[in-house]
Amino acid sequence: MKPTTEQILSALNEMIQSKTELKAEKVELGLMDDLEKLHKEGSKLSSDASGSGLSAVRKAVQKADNDFTQLSRKSEDGIDKAEKFIKAAKELGVDAKQVQGYLNNFKSWSDDADYWIKQLNADQYN
Repeated sequence: MKPTTEQILSALNEMIQSKTELKAEKVELGLMDDLEKLHKEGSKLSSDASGSGLSAVRKAVQKADNDFTQLSRKSEDGIDKAEKFIKAAKELGVDAKQVQGYLNNFKSWSDDADYWIKQLNADQYN
């Protein structure tokens, strides 16, 4: 018995619908694969960032804080000695222009160091 046009169209319609469902499943599976891959990569990046990355930042901040603290101390010592020299030089009538330049540098370095120490430790006060 020969199939009718209606049966042929119905069979074709089922085939098209079945093929469409397969395509949808492939798309869903592809998206799931993409999501799983992104999740795995994100998990590794998160672990790296909060592990070794954060550790490196902490070490860098601690080193910078230590360096600026030492700079602040040396600058304060320099300011003290320069001011004593300038005072003594004035009493003796000696030119202290070079030491005045040193004093200005020490003050500038001290201000910079104090600023950066506060910035590096700002999270402790918030």
